[in-house]
Amino acid sequence: MRVEIIDPTAQPVPADWELFRKQEGLIAAWHADALTAVAWCSTRPIRLGIVRDGGQVAAVFSGEVVGLPPRTGRYAEPGALPPAGWFNCRMLIGFTSGFVFAAELQERARAVALAAFEKALRRRLGRRCLGIVYRQVTDDMVPVVARRNRPRIRTAPNTLLRNRWPGMEAYFADLPRDRRRRLRRVREEAAEGTRVLAGAGEIDPVQAAALAEATLRKHGSSDAPLPARYFHVLGGEEGVRYFGHLDEDRLISFDLAFDDGRRLVTTVTGSLEIRDGGRRNLYFDLYLREIDYMIEHGREGCEFGKGMAELKQRFGCDLIPQTAVLAAW
Repeated sequence: MRVEIIDPTAQPVPADWELFRKQEGLIAAWHADALTAVAWCSTRPIRLGIVRDGGQVAAVFSGEVVGLPPRTGRYAEPGALPPAGWFNCRMLIGFTSGFVFAAELQERARAVALAAFEKALRRRLGRRCLGIVYRQVTDDMVPVVARRNRPRIRTAPNTLLRNRWPGMEAYFADLPRDRRRRLRRVREEAAEGTRVLAGAGEIDPVQAAALAEATLRKHGSSDAPLPARYFHVLGGEEGVRYFGHLDEDRLISFDLAFDDGRRLVTTVTGSLEIRDGGRRNLYFDLYLREIDYMIEHGREGCEFGKGMAELKQRFGCDLIPQTAVLAAW
């Protein structure tokens, strides 16, 4: 198998990346131009990997090189590697693992593709890369990457609401009485004085980027903000779904979700502080809008991501175990 390691800030992503994404039904978070937009604004060097078997793409990989200290600063060179670090293999925007194999690839072929990627990455990054940390790996994929007694650590779980209702009334009826009343009130109040987005295909990119950055800072995150270019690239792409609220034409809350025809997958979120013109409980209303969309469109479930697991369980979510697997050179 042949492997190409790509620095999106210096090299174009090959055209067959997008062909593979569409053929395999991958969510638009894997869109080549969207990943490139992320790479240009990241404080960590992003690398993509594409593995080919003959003329066909067998697997794709994404991740970032994490080093101490990171190369940051006003004049830092995009894509520059730290003195030493690890390759965090993960989905750059989202809560899932950073690798996808072609559906028809058998277990043995997957192992060969993975080994080829690791060898190529080691050759490309050199000794400054100490190994790979495969993050957010689900139980069914752990055997693929956890070879040769590689250490594995349980990490925060993903959350998944499985669809088992014919409609929202049935969903509400399944909730405890007090919670049902509170959530009904949330939905009613959110619709008063706001324009609701429920599955829109695009959004104002500048407002979305500003709101997402404000939310990161509100929670004390040091992650680099997403650029407006990211939301611009995704506008109108198949499976992109926005849920949100507008005060006249001003965006005051939103979730970016991806619909692959089977599940709705939530990713980026943004909301104004109340003192900045935001409103209470819009975050919870976004959950309800996404649940309504899931039921109406007959999706198997909705992934709500990591964090606040206890709160999400109150909406009916199950916890989906995830593991980090360390592959040292």
